[in-house]
Amino acid sequence: MFESITASIQGFGNFSPEQISIILAKLTVLNLKKDEILIKEGQVCRTFYFINQGRFRHYKIQESGEEATINLYLSNEWMFEYKSFMSQQGSENIIQAVADSEILALTGNDFHALVKISDSFFRLGRVFEMVIQNQDFQHNRLSPEQKYERLLHSKPLLLQNFSLKHIASFLGMAPETLSRIRKKISS
Repeated sequence: MFESITASIQGFGNFSPEQISIILAKLTVLNLKKDEILIKEGQVCRTFYFINQGRFRHYKIQESGEEATINLYLSNEWMFEYKSFMSQQGSENIIQAVADSEILALTGNDFHALVKISDSFFRLGRVFEMVIQNQDFQHNRLSPEQKYERLLHSKPLLLQNFSLKHIASFLGMAPETLSRIRKKISS
């Protein structure tokens, strides 16, 4: 059960088997059903989550009532509501399971407790960098075609695991635009 998260943690730095055991002991296993909400609007995010199995959508409900996808997450990825976590204010966004999922949770308090044990645990803070780097397909200055091609090369599994509606929203375009681009690129 902990092989994937152990590999991910080792990617942040070389942790000893004892240090890995200490981290794993702090984790809580959560199971969510498809469409279940992990973080709801107004809730303060106090936890890092590692997706052991499943997929999630991070989105915002706009004033128009439409949903705007901020990020899409697959197995073996970290996620959390960054702005809420950092400010300890209620989230403006929602994180929802798109499939039955199992996640491993590390609270902010447990993270700080680990850092107090040893500065080497501070390397786990690289989770912040990973989550931030995976965002913002929507707000960059690329053309719709460039956004799709970037997604195709950097995160092709998203296309196999999420609906075109969610992919289009993630890329900041209408589903019809995405369909035209896909047709154009595949021909």
